[in-house]
Amino acid sequence: MKCMGEVLKIASFGLAFAIPAFASTVNVDVTEEHQVIRGFGGMVHNQWQGGGGLSEADAKIAFGTGDGTIGLNTLRIPVYANSNDFNKEVQAAKYAKKYAGDDFILYATPWTSPYAGANQHMASSNYQKYVDHLNSFNDYMKNQGVPLYAISISNEPDWCGEWACWSADEIYNFTKGYADKMRKNGAKVISTESFRYDKNLYNKVLNDANALKNWDILGAHFYASDRRTGDNFFQYSLADQKKVERWMTEHYTESQGSGNYWRTITNTGDQANANKRDTVNAMDVAYEIHRAMVVGNFNQYTWWYIRRCYGLIMEKDFGNKLQIPQNEIGKISKRGYVMSQFARFVRPGAVRVGATANPEKEVFASAYKSKDGDSVIVVLVNRDYKNSKTVTVNVKGADVETFHVYTTSEAKNAKYEGEVEVKNGSVTITMDAGNSSNKDCIVTLVGSGTPADPVPREPFGGKVAEIPGKIEAENFDVPGTGKGNKSYSENDSEDRGETNYREGTGVDIYKKATGYVVGYNEEGEWLEYSVNVKEAGDYTMFASVATSNSTSGFSLSLDGKTLVENVALSGTSFDDFVKVKANVTLPAGEHILRMTVTGSWFDIDYFNFAKGKDAADPDDKTIGLRGANFRLPTEAENYSVFDVNGVLVGKFLATTKADVQRMTKSVVRQNGIYFVKSLKSGNAYRISVAK
Repeated sequence: MKCMGEVLKIASFGLAFAIPAFASTVNVDVTEEHQVIRGFGGMVHNQWQGGGGLSEADAKIAFGTGDGTIGLNTLRIPVYANSNDFNKEVQAAKYAKKYAGDDFILYATPWTSPYAGANQHMASSNYQKYVDHLNSFNDYMKNQGVPLYAISISNEPDWCGEWACWSADEIYNFTKGYADKMRKNGAKVISTESFRYDKNLYNKVLNDANALKNWDILGAHFYASDRRTGDNFFQYSLADQKKVERWMTEHYTESQGSGNYWRTITNTGDQANANKRDTVNAMDVAYEIHRAMVVGNFNQYTWWYIRRCYGLIMEKDFGNKLQIPQNEIGKISKRGYVMSQFARFVRPGAVRVGATANPEKEVFASAYKSKDGDSVIVVLVNRDYKNSKTVTVNVKGADVETFHVYTTSEAKNAKYEGEVEVKNGSVTITMDAGNSSNKDCIVTLVGSGTPADPVPREPFGGKVAEIPGKIEAENFDVPGTGKGNKSYSENDSEDRGETNYREGTGVDIYKKATGYVVGYNEEGEWLEYSVNVKEAGDYTMFASVATSNSTSGFSLSLDGKTLVENVALSGTSFDDFVKVKANVTLPAGEHILRMTVTGSWFDIDYFNFAKGKDAADPDDKTIGLRGANFRLPTEAENYSVFDVNGVLVGKFLATTKADVQRMTKSVVRQNGIYFVKSLKSGNAYRISVAK
């Protein structure tokens, strides 16, 4: 490490850096935020791997984050056509979860099913049965203690000679009519995963908002690409426009050589590329991950097998054609170490930030800030095997004091090179492959220090919400920077909202008949509001919500102290808003109110706080069917009928006062008080029924 050693020596004596005659410049802007990173992963398929997909020793290496590990957090497993095989990856998932901890993500992909085998198209009459099959696997994994984070519709619909086929129209029809039913146990839905990232298989869904809302993640494979493929393969402007989260769910750069080859001439080829004499280069993995993140805006990257002769952990090849040395088996491969330069340091929840992507020929850079914003990570890739590269890194938006340096090259395996001092936001290093004649390498800089001066959060519109009073759900605080200044937590970076209201936050805001609402609420997400409680005491909280689920819910806290553990929600439609309420006790003064999603999938319009326990809803517009107080439109409108618990009991079309009263009586089963709500105006009326 000749040149790196010189930098360290200069830094240790506190002297100014000697900048070479030519140094390319990477400008990092921490304030320029791009996609949230979900992490990095690999595949286990024990049926195809003969049961040797992932031992506990492998899992410790693959999913650990310390020295001598890869740093994966994501495991991909198959959904088998035969439910008797559902157990094949359970132990591997448990091992991976053990070592990945809270960062662990488990997702699953079906290749075939009881309803479509190799080279077969599924009949639409079997779509619901197929969903039931996927949901049964979902339930099985949850009951085994390793619940799914996400599940895919199907593997490689465009490489179906070996598994099930799906046309673009079939993908669209299934997605629009059935994909939302795959969200069992809170699992996210991944699209069908094209083997060649064929945009034609995604476009129809992306251009239909009602279909697109049933996808949470766009999954794709990179088999139609290699290091010579142009950037346009990775780019997808329509997905950018729709702000769709993207995962690269499978690839290996080639299967004809050892994962420890650095630069070896051999015969290569895979499903998309013809067999030919070629250079097998572990740095192709680094270049591909860079382009996935920077050019393609992908949130997650999954290699194919974790353990394989061409994988991340070495295994002997079948037939022993490569004659993998015994002392390499079970160890991290060069490809594994290259991937670890991203995976160990760019952890789940990190955000890709602005950076000069290609400062000079064959040099590539990407930058990230950690989930808590207290660390800046810069990954530099040098693909020029003949020349070492000197790079100046300038950091804006964070006060980085030092960078810890890690290098993988032909001679080094994620080697810790020490700590370099950052002066005035700048540091210059020389990337070098050590004593090897090959200079190509990957270097990761992990910055530590204090963040830039924090920007305080602010109440939306500059005005603290008053209690008693109404708080619109979409008017959460404007976030700042630094510890304690977040005002919301969103599970994904995709903004599924259909408006530009609060654009850039990723919070899903829609325009409905009653105004703006926050939708697509997922378990664990939260929103915060600056509030001023005028008088201490008991209050009744009312919330206007809509859902088609029976397991949705939210909790409320004030300054971190629980007010309501869980407000349970249920309903039959996302278009019918009903009121739920809870009694709370509030202290006087200014506070931070947080709403946390405890059960996924509901829309929320507003909160309204009334003084007193079991108080009347101040926003209740219900009036009796008496005299001129009941004003009906002059044309027919759709109405919904709810009981006093907010449960939808019926719908009808009516014009006159007599129609409303008569239809209400006809749709309810017993005497009592009911609320009738116009779907057009949002007005509600209280009707007493006596049969």
